[in-house]
Amino acid sequence: MPARFPFSPTLAPAIAVGAACALLSIPLWGQKPVAKPTAPTPSMGSPDNSGEDVYVNVRDVHGTPLDNPAFVHLFSMTSSYNDTSPARESSTAHFYNVPPGDYEVEVTSPGYREVKEHVSLMGNRADPPVYVYMELETDSAHSAEPPRGVVMTPQLRSEVQKGVEALNKKQFEAARKIFVKALQKAPGNPDVVYFLGVAELGLLHFDLAREDFQHVLSLDPNYELALVSLGELQIHAGAPADAVISLEKAVAVGHAGWRAHFDLALAYFKVNRLSAAEPEATRAVHLAKENGAAPLYLLGAIQFAEGKNDAAAHTWQFLLSSFPTNPLVPETKKMLARLENETKGNDSSDIGNLPLPSIPDTSLSPIVERVWAPPDIDSAAYDVAPDVNCRTDQILDGALHRLKSELADFEKFTATEHIEHQEVDRYGWPGPVKARDFSYVVFVHPSRDNSVYLTESRLGGDDLSQFPTSLATTGLNSLAVAVLELAHRDHFNYSCEGLTNLRGQAAWQLRFEERRDAKGNAVRIWQRGDKIYEVPIKGRIWISSASFAILRVETDLREPIAKLELTRDHLLVDYGPVNFSSSKVQLWLPWSADMYMVLHGKRYHHRHFLSDYLIFGVDTTHAIATPKELPPPPAQSSP
Repeated sequence: MPARFPFSPTLAPAIAVGAACALLSIPLWGQKPVAKPTAPTPSMGSPDNSGEDVYVNVRDVHGTPLDNPAFVHLFSMTSSYNDTSPARESSTAHFYNVPPGDYEVEVTSPGYREVKEHVSLMGNRADPPVYVYMELETDSAHSAEPPRGVVMTPQLRSEVQKGVEALNKKQFEAARKIFVKALQKAPGNPDVVYFLGVAELGLLHFDLAREDFQHVLSLDPNYELALVSLGELQIHAGAPADAVISLEKAVAVGHAGWRAHFDLALAYFKVNRLSAAEPEATRAVHLAKENGAAPLYLLGAIQFAEGKNDAAAHTWQFLLSSFPTNPLVPETKKMLARLENETKGNDSSDIGNLPLPSIPDTSLSPIVERVWAPPDIDSAAYDVAPDVNCRTDQILDGALHRLKSELADFEKFTATEHIEHQEVDRYGWPGPVKARDFSYVVFVHPSRDNSVYLTESRLGGDDLSQFPTSLATTGLNSLAVAVLELAHRDHFNYSCEGLTNLRGQAAWQLRFEERRDAKGNAVRIWQRGDKIYEVPIKGRIWISSASFAILRVETDLREPIAKLELTRDHLLVDYGPVNFSSSKVQLWLPWSADMYMVLHGKRYHHRHFLSDYLIFGVDTTHAIATPKELPPPPAQSSP
């Protein structure tokens, strides 16, 4: 039986009153139904000084301009504005004198799926450009949730744990026998197949290992560890072009670690794609931390091959100062000596004579640990579009304006909250699901400063005995409000990291972190009895570049909380469109929330789902249907 802890993680009192339970409420903005006008009106592109110019930038899934021509249709359902423009230089469409308001954007391009976006324009020169991401027709519109494998019986779990222990002790033959036997009982479990491949890899059975990893990917195409291991095997076999394909998929899955970026940089380097190799190596350096010697050496090698001798010298000197005892130090000194002897007009095309860095040997360092939770936000790299500038305050203000304008229409809403609790063992396998449903009620109160605050009530949720492990998670999902509200702007440090692709939508990616000098006003708290513990956080928020809708919030501890023995507290909330069952109005509401904790050395995973919404407006009541599509699990999904 799991230990029972009388803890209750929640938001600080000020936020619990002013912004609690955003899972039910944030962001509550209405979206106009997307439909074309019945009769197109003449182009509104003639200058008449009635509005501002709008630029719609069309991008592929990586954030780069399209090579194909594109046409952009911008129109309003509440006014006569209706115009179509081709995307010209840099794949950008220019619309003149667009009045403020809500608009629909439809983009078409040969070979790509048609895209429809809702755009909110505030009617001032601070409106940022609109970005639209397009997917190839050959790509799947939505990634299906990967299979979770066969549920392990206690006996099978025990056998697999013995196999993992053997792998950690490098007893590869013993591990292979265990996993062969386990595979007979669970042939569809990708974890069992993967660990069998690791055992074969440890025995230097490269062909068998490759077959196992390919089998894993046939069961789960997004199995990141199999993609990385297969890519490393392909590099080892002298097939870097094949490795590029595998490792690009591993990085695209989401929260790839430093090793995936390092291997991808090396594969790019071997196929002479230097411009692609350098940013991947830079990401690997940023994420690797104590393992950063090999990525630094590779980065210097790439810079040297590009003719960036000064940058290469700086990178290698940093390696020597940061990792003075690493085995790569002698080779690094040789390369620095070579740089000193080279003339400034060195021919950088002589890549073939450049010694490659020593990479981690997959046969000696197989990836054994099973991924059970997303990494810390500072241990994950995200793909942002090149050459796109963003202004943090502008984006925060746009999202807050949308939030305030829509919340004013509601006074109360309810929902059914389904909570699942799991304890995760030390090998990363989750235990049985313990589930409970609650009725949630949230009241919306107007405030004097033209804002709102919320109060929540969970029927049966105040009694910790109602929660498995007696760990009640209340108010976890109101972080979006706390991040946006002006009252907390001085509480956080913000930075806009760029434009990214989240679930096929262009989104601004902002990082935030609670300031160390912000005392007594914590956004997140844990409560044990009468004692309150402040829990400083850091995180990222993704905001639609078109409509300022919140798409996702992801947070981590700023640092472990020793008094609570709380070393991990990772929260991820996904938002998406939900349609009213009684009208054509669409709201953006939370789809799900996931929380991963390590408390007193024990691992926990909590999932929250909302359904059966009832919204009570100032004068009316509407029912909301359950979302038809839920996003993939956080461990598999990312920008």
